[in-house]
Amino acid sequence: MAGIPGGNALHALVLAVLEHGMRSLPKPEGLPVSLAQETGTGERTMTTFTGVGLEAAVKAARTKAGTSTAERVAIVWDGSLRGPEGDETAIMVLAQERGQPTTLVFAQRYSAKGSQIETIGGPGFVGDRKPLLG
Repeated sequence: MAGIPGGNALHALVLAVLEHGMRSLPKPEGLPVSLAQETGTGERTMTTFTGVGLEAAVKAARTKAGTSTAERVAIVWDGSLRGPEGDETAIMVLAQERGQPTTLVFAQRYSAKGSQIETIGGPGFVGDRKPLLG
């Protein structure tokens, strides 16, 4: 991800959670909002947020990320991107590494026909948002 903010370790985490998202989409339960936390040694844990709506689940994941002691965090969910031709389905990721001033937003667009999921293009950097890590 040359030219995109964030270090190699953060980019690797983003790609891993995007892959997790794409693998989860065809499952009957789909992709729940999930928080990945990664230590400085690369050990990862994943927490899912279910039983509430999408907005509440993302908010809960953001809150948990804010109290995390991890070096890197990433929140992933099944969302959409608004484009000139309307909304497009996409796996969305908010990611931050400790010491970085903002959270980075990434997306992987996809199309779904029944249980058949196909990516559209490659992962993209969307922009930045307020920090996740406290």
